[in-house]
Amino acid sequence: MRANKRMKTAAPSTGPDLPEEIMVEVLRRLPIKSILRFRAVCRAWATMLSSDEFCSLHMAADAAASAQPKVLFVTPATSACDATAVYSYSPPGPEPNLMFTLDDLRGNFVDGIAAQCRGLTLLHDAVAPAYYVVNAATRAATRLPPCEDVTYSSAGLGFDTQAKLYKVMRLFQRPGHRQILCGVYTLGGAHGDRWRPAAGTIPDSFYVTAYCAIDDAASNNLPPVLVNGSLHWLIHDSYSTVVDPVSAAIITFSVTDESFGWVESKPPCGIPLGAHLVELDGGLCMVRDLLHGSSSSSPDSSTSSSSALEIWKLHGVCWSLDTRIDLAASGHAGVDLLQPPVIRVLGVVGGGSRSSARKIVMATSDYSVHVYDAMTKNVETILSVVAADEDTVEPSYLGDSRTAIRVSLFTETLARVHRTHQETTFSSPLGKATKEILLRLPAKSVVQSMRVCRQWRKLIEDKSFIYSYSAHKRMEERTRVMIVGKGTGRSFFHFVPLERKTRLSDVANNIKDKWLDTKVVCSKPCHGLNLLMTFERNYIYNPGTGFWRSTPYPDPLDWAPWDTPDQHAFAIGSKNVGLGFNPLNQEHVAVIMHYQYKSFKSRQYCLICSVWHCRRGSVSQGGLVPPLPVNNMPPAHVAGVLYWMSDPMLGPSSEYAIVSYDIAMEAFRVISCPPSINVANWSSKSTWNLFVVELGAKLCVVLADLWANELVVWKLENGDEWEQVYAICLKSSPDYCLLSNVVVPLEVDPKNGKILLSTGRKMGFYDPVLHTIEELYDADEILLRAEGMTGASQGAPSTKSVVPLVPMLYEENLASYPRVRKDKFLH
Repeated sequence: MRANKRMKTAAPSTGPDLPEEIMVEVLRRLPIKSILRFRAVCRAWATMLSSDEFCSLHMAADAAASAQPKVLFVTPATSACDATAVYSYSPPGPEPNLMFTLDDLRGNFVDGIAAQCRGLTLLHDAVAPAYYVVNAATRAATRLPPCEDVTYSSAGLGFDTQAKLYKVMRLFQRPGHRQILCGVYTLGGAHGDRWRPAAGTIPDSFYVTAYCAIDDAASNNLPPVLVNGSLHWLIHDSYSTVVDPVSAAIITFSVTDESFGWVESKPPCGIPLGAHLVELDGGLCMVRDLLHGSSSSSPDSSTSSSSALEIWKLHGVCWSLDTRIDLAASGHAGVDLLQPPVIRVLGVVGGGSRSSARKIVMATSDYSVHVYDAMTKNVETILSVVAADEDTVEPSYLGDSRTAIRVSLFTETLARVHRTHQETTFSSPLGKATKEILLRLPAKSVVQSMRVCRQWRKLIEDKSFIYSYSAHKRMEERTRVMIVGKGTGRSFFHFVPLERKTRLSDVANNIKDKWLDTKVVCSKPCHGLNLLMTFERNYIYNPGTGFWRSTPYPDPLDWAPWDTPDQHAFAIGSKNVGLGFNPLNQEHVAVIMHYQYKSFKSRQYCLICSVWHCRRGSVSQGGLVPPLPVNNMPPAHVAGVLYWMSDPMLGPSSEYAIVSYDIAMEAFRVISCPPSINVANWSSKSTWNLFVVELGAKLCVVLADLWANELVVWKLENGDEWEQVYAICLKSSPDYCLLSNVVVPLEVDPKNGKILLSTGRKMGFYDPVLHTIEELYDADEILLRAEGMTGASQGAPSTKSVVPLVPMLYEENLASYPRVRKDKFLH
C-alpha cells in the first residue's frame, strides 16, 4: 500500500434500527427534561417529539404511571414583591422542586388556581391585572395581552377539542353597564393576538344570575371548573333572594361552541357558603364544607359531624352523596385540617370512583396539601410549604383573610405555550439587542425612545421590561443625587443630576435661573418615586422620567405660633408627611400627619392623619388616629411600613417611642426604642434627641448627642433585636455641628461603606475609618459662585435666605401611574 494513500476502514456496524413504534414507546416513558434534550438529536426527532400525537401519548403515560399525587403551587411574592416562584412536589420526595420564577407576577395576588387543562395552568395577577398561561414541566410561560380592567371578573382555561386549540374564557361586566360579557383569547393567535367577544352571549334575562356567579367567584377566589368541555361557575344559596326568576345553581360556558348554558338542579343539601365545584373521575362534583359552611347534616348523612367534607356528584340531573370525609377522626393530619380558614378538594388520583387505591387530594389556605385514602379512611399530610421552606412564604400582609388556594394537581405535558406576537418580537436577536441597549440608558432617554416606533413603545411599557430596568439599575450599586430647583412650564420642579466629579460651578451655571422661592422638603426614593413637600402642596415625582402628580393638603394650613421660620431643613410647618408603598396593591401612598393644635406648655395637641392614594388621586381621612404625637423629623419607610419618632414634649408620656403605620393593614402600633437608650431620662433640657431613618432597607434609630457632636445609629434586626452599627463622630467637621444643624444619615455606600450625610445645605460622604467628610454638595458655595457669575441684580438669592436648591436622593426607575382613575376589588 502506498504511503500517500489513506487506508480505507470499514464503517462500524450499528445493528438493525429499532422499529418506530418501539422507539416511540421508549421515548414516551422518559421525563420531560430528557425529551426536550432529545429534540436536538435530529430534525426527525424534533418533529416527532413536538407533534400533538406524541404529546398526547406522553401525557397519558404520565397520568397512568402516577401512583402518587403531583402538586404544583405558587408561593407568595417576597416582601419587595419582585418575583414569584412556582414549585412542584410529589411524595415521597424530600422537598419541593423549583420549576421557574416569574419576575413581574405578584404571588400574593394570584387568584385561586384551577385544575390544569391538559397540562397547562392559568394564573391571574389581580393587581396588574394580567393573565399568564404556563407549562411548568417545560418551564414555558406567556403573558396574555392586556384585557379590560374591571372590578369583577372570572376566567378559566379550556381546550377546544374540534379546533385543537387552548382558549381562555373570561366573564366580566363593564362599569356602568348591565350586560355580562364573555371575552375569549385563543392561544396561538388563531383569531389574532387579542381578546375577542365570544360567539355566544349571556341572555339579558340571566344578567343577575351571571353577575352573582362572577361576584361569588371573585369574592371567594373560586375559579371556574372545566368538565366535559365546559367551564362551570357555582351560585350559592345566599344569592337566592336576588337571582333571576329562572333559577340556576350553576352557569356554564362551552369552550368549543362558546355558548352559554346552566344547571338548575341542586344537591339535597343545597349550595351553602363554603361549597365549591371540582372535577372528580371525569364528573362534576360539589364539595360541601361543614366546618366553615353550614353545619346541618345532609339528608343522606349517616352521622352528624360539623367537621366533615361531603362530596356530591352530578349524574345527569340528579345529585348523590359520593364521599364523606370526617376530618376530626383523621388523626394528626385531620387536626391540621381543622385550623385553616379554607379547605378545597383539588382532585383524585389512583383510579376510578370504585377503586380501592383512590385518593382524594385536598389543599388548605395555609399552603398544606393532604391526601384522603378511600380504603383506610385516613388523611395524610404530604406537603407543608412553611415546614419545607420557611423562606418561601411571607404571608405577613395576608393573615387569616387569605382565601386563595394557589395549589393544583400537576400533570407533566409537552403542550406548547404559544407566545404572543409581542413576546416573539422581543425574543428575536434584534429585540434582545434593543432591550440590552435600552437597559443601559438613563430613564429620561428611555422615555424619549418610546417615540421611535410602536415596537419600542410596547417594549418599554411592558411590565417585564420595567422590572428588568429597575433590577439592572440596582446592580450598579451607586448613590444618585439630584439638585432640585424651580421648574418652568408644566413642571413645578427642575432636576439636575449631581455626580461626585461634578463641579459646583457647573451646577450653579446650569440652575442659576431656577432658584426655589419657597421651602421644599424631599423624601428618599420609594420604589422609584420621590415626595416633594411645600407648605401648600404635596408632589410625587419620578425625576428621571419627568412623571409627577400633586395634591393640596386636606385642610388650609394657617401659620401657627409654633411654626417658626428657623425650623431645620427637614421640617415643613405643622405637618409631617411620609411616602410609602403598599405591597398589596402596588400603590404609592403619602401619609400626612397634620397638627391642628399643640401646646408645649400644657402638652395638649390635636393631630389628624390622612392618606393620599397616589394611583387614585384621592385623600382619605376616616378613622386614622395616631397613638402618640410625632416629632417634626421625616419618617422612615421599610417594607410597606412607615415609622415616626414620637415627640416627648407632647402628650401624657415624656418618653421616646416609635410610631409605625402598616400601609396595607391600615393600622398603627407603638414600638420600643433600643433598650440601650435610657428614654426615661429625657427632658426638655437634655442635650440629645432621637429620630428614625432607613439604611440598607432596615429601620434605624439615630441618637444625636449635641455636646459630643456624635450620631449613634442602631439597626432593627429580626423584628425585635436592636444592634448598634455606627458611631459617626463629627468633631472635626464644624459645618456638620449638631448644635447648629440637624444631620441626617441618608445612605450607606455599598462599595466603600461611607455614609452619606445631609444638613439640607450641605451633603457629603462620611468615612467611618478616618472620621472625615468628603463634600458632595454645598449650597453656600453654589450661592457664592452664582452671585459672582450673575451678580445680585440678576436674581441670585442671598446666602441668608432659605435654601434655593435642595439635594435629593433618587433612583433610576420607570415607575409611574396612569392618570385615569382605576378602582379595583382586591382579595
